[in-house]
Amino acid sequence: MNMSGCFNAAEQIGVKMPCSSDDATTRYLHLLKEVAVAANEAIGVDAALRKILQSVCRVTGWPVGHTLKYRPGGELVSTGIWHVDDRYPTDSFEAFRRASEPLCFTSGIGLPGPVLLEGQPLEVINTHADAHFPRQDATMAAGLATGFAFPVRSGNSITAVLEFFTTRPQRLSPELLDVMAQVGVQLGRVFERQNAQQALLASEQRSRQILDSAGDAFIGMDARGAITAWNRAAETIFGWSRAEVLGQTVAETIVPDQYRDAHQRGLARFLTHGKAQALGQRLELPALHRDGREFPLEITLWSLEEENDWSFFAFAHDISARKEAEQALEHRALHDALTGLPNRALVLDRLQQCLSRRAGSNDGIAVLFIDLDHFKRINDSFGHDAGDQVLITVAQRLRQVMRPTDTVARLAGDEFVIVCPDVASHTDAIAIAQRLLAELAPPIQLKEDSVFVAASIGIAMAEPGWDAEKLIGSADIAMYEAKTGGHSHYQLFDEQMQMQVTTRLQIENELHRALDHGEFCLFFQPIVAAATGEVVSVEALLRWQHPVKGLLSPAEFIPIAEETGLIVPIGTWVIEETCRLAQAWSFLRDTHLPLGISVNLSPRQLLQSDLVDTVKRIFSTCAFDPSRIEFGFEVTETAVMNDPEAAASTLQALRELGAQIAIDDFGTGYSSLAYLKHFPVDTLKIDRSFVMGISEGNVDQAIVRAVTGLGHALDLVVVAEGVETAEQARILRHLEVDLLQGFLYAHPQPAEQLEALLLNACRVTRSA
Repeated sequence: MNMSGCFNAAEQIGVKMPCSSDDATTRYLHLLKEVAVAANEAIGVDAALRKILQSVCRVTGWPVGHTLKYRPGGELVSTGIWHVDDRYPTDSFEAFRRASEPLCFTSGIGLPGPVLLEGQPLEVINTHADAHFPRQDATMAAGLATGFAFPVRSGNSITAVLEFFTTRPQRLSPELLDVMAQVGVQLGRVFERQNAQQALLASEQRSRQILDSAGDAFIGMDARGAITAWNRAAETIFGWSRAEVLGQTVAETIVPDQYRDAHQRGLARFLTHGKAQALGQRLELPALHRDGREFPLEITLWSLEEENDWSFFAFAHDISARKEAEQALEHRALHDALTGLPNRALVLDRLQQCLSRRAGSNDGIAVLFIDLDHFKRINDSFGHDAGDQVLITVAQRLRQVMRPTDTVARLAGDEFVIVCPDVASHTDAIAIAQRLLAELAPPIQLKEDSVFVAASIGIAMAEPGWDAEKLIGSADIAMYEAKTGGHSHYQLFDEQMQMQVTTRLQIENELHRALDHGEFCLFFQPIVAAATGEVVSVEALLRWQHPVKGLLSPAEFIPIAEETGLIVPIGTWVIEETCRLAQAWSFLRDTHLPLGISVNLSPRQLLQSDLVDTVKRIFSTCAFDPSRIEFGFEVTETAVMNDPEAAASTLQALRELGAQIAIDDFGTGYSSLAYLKHFPVDTLKIDRSFVMGISEGNVDQAIVRAVTGLGHALDLVVVAEGVETAEQARILRHLEVDLLQGFLYAHPQPAEQLEALLLNACRVTRSA
């Protein structure tokens, strides 16, 4: 910085506003700036102490702050300056204050004493458990559990200690302790400035001695810009000795070249009009060191008129360390800690800037949303450290293949976003996606192993009126569509996708309401013995009585319920309602019909750790005989196959309760045969796709014959689904299928109709 530049600071330098993020690092950054303002603008030491106690308590959320000053002889004593949160009990504070203020802390004693001894911020995690803490009884009575303190430095000496207390034991973050050390340095300058200002009132010799002991540079300048005062701190900060600079102009010594003209113009205006915007203000300006390097300086400048001539004085200090700390905090707030890439906040900001610059032009902007396929398997197989290494490598590859003007960001987990300005068309965006997939294709080496990483990429091009959130959200939607195509796919966004997402969200919200308002109901479809036609069991089928759309089949809402996890509470309701209804059917008691109940389990429901306990509770509440129920599941479902051990364990536990287990839609999955051995199974249900064409060709008949033979060889019951014609039933009986189910016998129907159907069947049976 230059003193000359001080006069024109408002015209030359913009003040950087703090980041709007609310996380801890951003709050600490704001605290550093707030302390710097208080240290430079407070009238006197006491005012600065009160302001800084208040600021630290507000940022940390700790209710009690206190200042102790160093007294010659090596003791710390209370200043009587406290800050107490309004919500903290007054009686508790007064008792603690009375116990604290009379105490003197020598080096190493209590909480302030070790800070005085070691010269750095320290903490007492639990004052109640620390037998060496002198105020243990007082803190216990006041409900204060954890304390920390930091030193205030003036030059090389500790002049004060600030201590803070909170009501619950906790460990402080290293970042907070680092910030408190810098707060102590800032506050020390208030003590130094007070000493320096007092020194101006003493003799010149004593003033020089005091100024030389100050940590801040003190600079004097006459109306011609020549240096008249220069203390030892100025020698250290700028590299010039007092003898070298006295009589030299500020512009020639400490003002960078690009600011010298502005300094001279500002000085000339002040001498003409007697006013300067820079005077009395705290300014951050670039300064010039003797070795030619520039560094940031914080300076406060004032003027003095003596005998019709002007003199100027300034206190200044090097803020390089603080600036580096601020930049580090800002970087943490805006970048991903693992990969170093911009995070969500930064990429949204950059994208919004691109969109703002694009307004009124035809420049294209593409956003690519990248999600790694099956990344969880890498963590599960090789550990999270290996997963982190994969993410770092992926980040490096993405950066390598993109332009310097593009922004590559990591949102969370294995999700990345790339913002590409100046992309002319969808074709160009697709070419970028293809290049990214090719870059990710080679294996990633993990010590002795290597892994292959595939990705799904959603592409969205900016449209008029879109903001950053809309653009990234559209690319996200397209990415999920890309995942339906398998590995290493990309997909362009279109408005139809948005409509589908909106519809899914609407259905999700309505599903929540349906659970709360009792809109679900059960239909039942009979299952008959192939040999006699007698009803032996029924399958419970879920329906949704929508208040607007009417009766909805499962195909219209089950996939969304499965995706959102709502299938778990819905599935629990189905089991509970099925058992309740079946137990309430009085005609079963009258006819002694041993009717079985079949209930389908969703893949997500099957993998719930508390499913068995839930079923056990339902059986107990409804006094339901477990041997009457059969739980069916699809062995081809991806969710089940991702964790077959867990699924098999749950099924075995259900079987041990007395329930039967069925595999639905058997024959449609390539792994069905292999998992017959793996899962505890009682029943095979042949998929309707093999029944539909059974009367038209030999292929389906051969498949049904093979499945039936396999089932009987394993002592399993075989059920054919989707029986719609008498000819299909005849052939299935000929192929020795045990049970039949389909429209030929009955459509799915409410419980009331089912009761009537079964009662009629019982009467026919008795009359025969």
